[in-house]
Amino acid sequence: MFLDIHALHTLPYSNVNRDGLGSPKSCIYGGTQRIRVSSQSWKRAARLELERRIDSPTVRTRQIAVEVRTMLVEQGWSPDDARRAGRAVVEAYGLTAEDDTDITKVLLWLPSTVTRDLADLANEHRDLITALPLPELDAGGKPKRLSKAEREAKVTATKAAVSSLARPVTQILNQRSSTIALLGRMLADTPDHTVDGATQVAHAFTVHEAAPDFDYFTAVDDLAPNSGAGHLATAEFASGTFYRYCTVNIAQFVDQLGDFGTALDVIEAWTRTFLTVVPSGKANSTAAHTTPDLVYLAVRTAPMSLAGGFEKPIYTNGDGYLDRAVSTLDNYTQRLHRFLGDQGSWSGHSGTTDIDTNGLGTHYASLADLTAHASEAVCGAMSAKATV
Repeated sequence: MFLDIHALHTLPYSNVNRDGLGSPKSCIYGGTQRIRVSSQSWKRAARLELERRIDSPTVRTRQIAVEVRTMLVEQGWSPDDARRAGRAVVEAYGLTAEDDTDITKVLLWLPSTVTRDLADLANEHRDLITALPLPELDAGGKPKRLSKAEREAKVTATKAAVSSLARPVTQILNQRSSTIALLGRMLADTPDHTVDGATQVAHAFTVHEAAPDFDYFTAVDDLAPNSGAGHLATAEFASGTFYRYCTVNIAQFVDQLGDFGTALDVIEAWTRTFLTVVPSGKANSTAAHTTPDLVYLAVRTAPMSLAGGFEKPIYTNGDGYLDRAVSTLDNYTQRLHRFLGDQGSWSGHSGTTDIDTNGLGTHYASLADLTAHASEAVCGAMSAKATV
């Protein structure tokens, strides 16, 4: 069972998600250029806000060893012994910490409580940890060069020394939170760290042709003897009405968390958060804090994106894109339902427009009403599935 989340969301002149050159991201769809906001960008903004709302913070970092070291120093450990502990816990997990920085090569995504748990574990095994060697550095603080045989011998000795920590460290670093279960994580070298996310998020794209606009700007030097600019540059921005889509595998998420009530609360919170946050790129200079003008939710046995409805770009004669986008989404949804013979088990919509929508299910006055009824529909659908 899936909850499909669709939205039409207009962003004003902004650049909430830029590419490597600072331009708004784009794509070619239907033979025309569209402005795009990556799924990763919108997921991160929604995840951080969701974790704040449900009070379940996580951290993405390569500096677990550094964080453990810092915490242990605050607890009274000597800097060298605290460093030994930080390195020991990541090496017990099968990761490699850089000899000079103690940073791992891979990025871990973990509940924020993990650092404290690892520090507690280090305190339990202090005698073992303080006997471990530290990497040899040269006079400049750089790792000493070792032959291949020396490196292999060092790795083998380290693994043997921290082998007794492997199991408890693995239990700690494999912990997951609601958002980790919802969005998933992957670590190729450590498969049991991987979590298959219950949510899929599409890249948002404008329903119409769009291209970046160049903004020439200056900054005045207040202390200069003349009124000339102290800085000249250009920046790129864009605007448009975006189609956004996300789907949640409800059964998978319930299995991940092991509690239906908790899973349902998180899904409802995720739905509202995903719809009402905007990525923070160039926020101070554009303040693009808008919300969707149309939200369509559907409970289905299989996910179904409606992106195909906008393969043909919408054109306007100066009366905007939103109303036409709403009509297009409604018409395309009705045609898909007729084609598939499947309208799903429940659907509903809410928004700011007054366009007639016959294919988007029941109309609700507010987003709160819509998400609440979606939760009720999910309960009903899951209960019906359980009795089959």
